[in-house]
Amino acid sequence: MKTSRYFEYRTKIDRAYKELKKDYNEARHSYSEMIMRLALIAELKDGSTGTHIVKVAEYCTEIARGMGLPKKDVDYLRYASPLHDVGKLIIPDSILKKKGGLTPEEREIVKKHAQIGAEVFEGSNLNLLKIATMISLTHHERWDGTGYPQGLKGDDIPLFGRIVALADVFDALTSKRPYKRAYGFDEAISIIKEESGTHFDPDVVKSFMKRKKTIRKIWKSKRQIGLFITEQMP
Repeated sequence: MKTSRYFEYRTKIDRAYKELKKDYNEARHSYSEMIMRLALIAELKDGSTGTHIVKVAEYCTEIARGMGLPKKDVDYLRYASPLHDVGKLIIPDSILKKKGGLTPEEREIVKKHAQIGAEVFEGSNLNLLKIATMISLTHHERWDGTGYPQGLKGDDIPLFGRIVALADVFDALTSKRPYKRAYGFDEAISIIKEESGTHFDPDVVKSFMKRKKTIRKIWKSKRQIGLFITEQMP
């Protein structure tokens, strides 16, 4: 009798656990999808094709793995990094989508997106959004202290900000813009190497180079998608 009750309780517990796990996974996927859609709104406002946030997330993931970061941190970086430019939602289209060079005044307005993005998530108790706040604020800082908005230098820049800075620039270099051509993979790699110790954290650059083979595969696959999307646009 006791054995029968044990198996009955065990069956109920297993069933409840499976339902709980199902609900958890559904909530987790919904959460990450909402984040990606918010990031996509900001990217489309910038006149991009929608692949930038995906590439940045994947480049960041590979850099983090190359640095041996814990899986939890790698996951945080993967899901928070697409939100790095969410502050651009507030920047006027007349500036973001301008064809040709920006005036010094317009450049200063664009620079405000880092601070604005941080303010969007500021005060959240969720770890992921706390990381998104930090990434938004610091992904345009430079290792030599000449970046913005705070002019942070070296290790004073949070590691996640340093990683996103490199991933963001690499994708910008290899993407076509109204004001520039797309650099080839090896050409962009050379620029990243040259900027080690000035724009980028040397350790982040080393990790990027360590994962170069995988990063090339990501670049190549997403490049084909980007070209296809661009061809379909009016």
